[in-house]
Amino acid sequence: MRLYPVADGHGGSCVKRLFALLFVIAAAFGGWFVGSRLYAVHDLSQAARDGDVARLEGRVDFPAFRESLKSEVGGAIEREDIGGLGSVLAKASASFAIDKFVNPETVAQLVRTGQADGVTVAVRAEEREPVDWRIESGDLHAFRLTGPDPRGALIFRRDGLGWRLAGIDLNDG
Repeated sequence: MRLYPVADGHGGSCVKRLFALLFVIAAAFGGWFVGSRLYAVHDLSQAARDGDVARLEGRVDFPAFRESLKSEVGGAIEREDIGGLGSVLAKASASFAIDKFVNPETVAQLVRTGQADGVTVAVRAEEREPVDWRIESGDLHAFRLTGPDPRGALIFRRDGLGWRLAGIDLNDG
């Protein structure tokens, strides 16, 4: 007497097809996960090189980028411990300056050179060379872009099936 079903020759092929389908789905997700990040960085870099304002505006979440930079600068002001009113005035003037600073032209310069108007994210090996950006793996919703001698990072966040530059991280180093 058998306690397990006898294979009729068809059950194994269904399981193989299921595993093949799961493998194809996993490979497609992995390809999108890596490929979409590479494409976002390439497209942003190309738009910055070409000075293509429309493409930059599509690749950069300017309000989120401004808020991220304000947070970074505000943190640096707090670490300086300049006092109550001085800290408030410094943050207010920094906020005003950041609202004027973060525009397509300065973000393009930051992406091309790693620096713009006193903000340094990456240092280039040669002045004439573009920044050799590197993707630091994040989670499913964000990743960081750093240079070979990182002074900070550009932060991309997922936007639907694509990615947009949405933040900045400024190291003190």
